[in-house]
Amino acid sequence: MVEAARAEVKGIGFLERAAKVGRVPDADETLRDRLLRQMARELLLAQSSDWAFLMKTGTATHYAAKRTRDHVLRFTRLYEQWKSGGLDVEFLANCEWRDAIFPNLDWKYYV
Repeated sequence: MVEAARAEVKGIGFLERAAKVGRVPDADETLRDRLLRQMARELLLAQSSDWAFLMKTGTATHYAAKRTRDHVLRFTRLYEQWKSGGLDVEFLANCEWRDAIFPNLDWKYYV
């Protein structure tokens, strides 16, 4: 379970996916920025050292792996929705509400 969670974080490919989203012509820039900010936030939360530490030490392993996986899944869902042209703005808003940390995160640092 721990290795699977780590592999999911490594396999996200934020840079590649963010670059694709950022290059979409005629995109609603405000919505695109919200999306990329949330994707970066999900990445940061998935990579949180606390989750890796908890998994490595065997303390709350299942919880830490679940949190890591949840952030990876939200990241992936947001990207896939954008890619398909069917971004669920309510889902994006729920993610922003759920994890309201780093409200001014600049996703451009990652690309």
